[in-house]
Amino acid sequence: MADATIKVSPDTRDRLAALAAARGTTIGAQVALLVEQQPTAEQIAERVAEGRRLLREHFGMTLTDAELDEGPDLLQRVYDIAAADARAKVAPRRSA
Repeated sequence: MADATIKVSPDTRDRLAALAAARGTTIGAQVALLVEQQPTAEQIAERVAEGRRLLREHFGMTLTDAELDEGPDLLQRVYDIAAADARAKVAPRRSA
């Protein structure tokens, strides 16, 4: 594939150069890596659907997609609860 030129501010160019140098790569490779790390809208939708499927299949969640869409950060709250549960199992609370 042929290379292309993109226009960025000098500050952005300098930042990309610093990132690339720190990783021992080129600015082009650094830009490619940054782009690869960003999911597309389609990939995000697939991840959301898979997360909801897992919640329903493994945790018996009965909320509809509409209900999940209305709740702010529901999946993050589920992760937080699971993390707290895991921490409690590793280091049970001591009574005072």
